Amino acid sequence: MGAGLYIGSITPRAGKSLLAFSLGLLFRKAGLSVGYMKPVGCIPGKKDDVPGDTDAMMVQEVLGQEAPPDRLTPVMLPEDIYSPVLHEKHENAMQRIVDAYGTLAAGKDVCLVSGVGSFPYAGHCAGAGGTVVVRELGLKVLLTLRFHPRVNLDRLLAVRDDLGDALIGVVLNDVHDDDRRAATDILLPWLHGRGVPVLGCIRHEAALAAVRMIDLAHSLNGRIIAGNGQATGMVADFLIGAMQADNFMLHLHRRTDCVVITGGDRPDLQIAAICAGCPCIILTGNAGPPEMIRARAEEKNVVLIRVREDAYRTARNTARIFKAKKIRDLKQLRAGVRLVENSLAIRAILDSIN
Repeated sequence: MGAGLYIGSITPRAGKSLLAFSLGLLFRKAGLSVGYMKPVGCIPGKKDDVPGDTDAMMVQEVLGQEAPPDRLTPVMLPEDIYSPVLHEKHENAMQRIVDAYGTLAAGKDVCLVSGVGSFPYAGHCAGAGGTVVVRELGLKVLLTLRFHPRVNLDRLLAVRDDLGDALIGVVLNDVHDDDRRAATDILLPWLHGRGVPVLGCIRHEAALAAVRMIDLAHSLNGRIIAGNGQATGMVADFLIGAMQADNFMLHLHRRTDCVVITGGDRPDLQIAAICAGCPCIILTGNAGPPEMIRARAEEKNVVLIRVREDAYRTARNTARIFKAKKIRDLKQLRAGVRLVENSLAIRAILDSIN
């Protein structure tokens, strides 16, 4: 059995899955055999009627591993208090994790272990919190940190103290261009001075958060009323149209690749968005556009989605959908791997875990 690397984060949705499948593919590119597991899951799914974690099954598929879902993820956490998993006693949870790890890591040079939620708390209700898993499996730890100027440094240093030599460093993820200098000139040397090496700085890439328009319509309980043929296209951001048409056009010309959210009773903004080449327009208030606009949208290959909610609720829900977006599209997977390869000190990571 080779080295084991736990990929965790002190906040949820920090890019653990992106890092896991990217590192797995890059380690294989370096000539290593790679195993993978996610001991504790929270996104339920099934394969061949066997329950497991959807994210873990996706990463495993990318890495070409074929373990049963319940071995890949031996412990499932409840999504909410209504979940039947809430009432499971999780007896021998850690033993199941240890046994599964022994199987999946056998004969591998490296076994990647994905964390869940916020390290080290997530998993405690099953007796399998992050620190316990790391200790029992004898893993090294790499933390991914979604960059924000108000990042919780106290929590990060507390985790450093708990892990000791098991922590090999952190990766700063989703660093916007406006924040890059703060990340590299302020946070990076500050962390290095406190014994927390920064092993990579991954820039923000809007395309990785892009959502298919048909999935956006489904998530918003909306109906596509024009442009069905283009609904599998991707959009990465949104703009709210609730202003005068002249002001709206000033904003739109700088962001023509985003979704426009506007009232179904605003044909002036709808036609402006269509003429500007906007790929998708969400019409709020359950109001349909005039037939002339619908026909123009079809002509220009613009997707129109009609929703019942008002503009405020639709914008809030759309922001939530983009924030919770999981990478699934093949082009996004490839782009994610390239981004990680160009951003991380892969050799330093391998040297640290070996």
